[in-house]
Amino acid sequence: MFSRVKSSIETKAYNNDRRPSSPSIISSDLTITGDLVSDGELHIDGRIEGDIRCRVLIVGVNAQINGAIQADIARIHGSINGHLYARSVFLASPAKVTGDITHERLEIEPGAFLEGNCRHIDDPIPAEQGPTDLMLTDARKSEK
Repeated sequence: MFSRVKSSIETKAYNNDRRPSSPSIISSDLTITGDLVSDGELHIDGRIEGDIRCRVLIVGVNAQINGAIQADIARIHGSINGHLYARSVFLASPAKVTGDITHERLEIEPGAFLEGNCRHIDDPIPAEQGPTDLMLTDARKSEK
């Protein structure tokens, strides 16, 4: 009798957790030094000095990024200096990319600038590397 209600509640809770969040926006007057990580969409119009990892990346016309990028979808209209790993890459006509692109799908509009190598592979996003193994020692034993 209550199993129906429970499964309905669990389904609604699961669906609410899976809702897409609002995009994160970095405006043109903002400069960030450091890495950015997002599970959602990221719009960049400012300057980033660091690596970026997100699901969807939109780089605005005035944006400048110096660092590596990992994304499922990347739409580039601005400047990137660094490697780009994405399943789907779109370079619009004002885009300027200096660095290698590893992709499943690549579209380049006439007028886009690319200096680097393009490599097509089935899964361009590298597997996340786990933390390096640490060797723990007892300082008291080493003093003897």
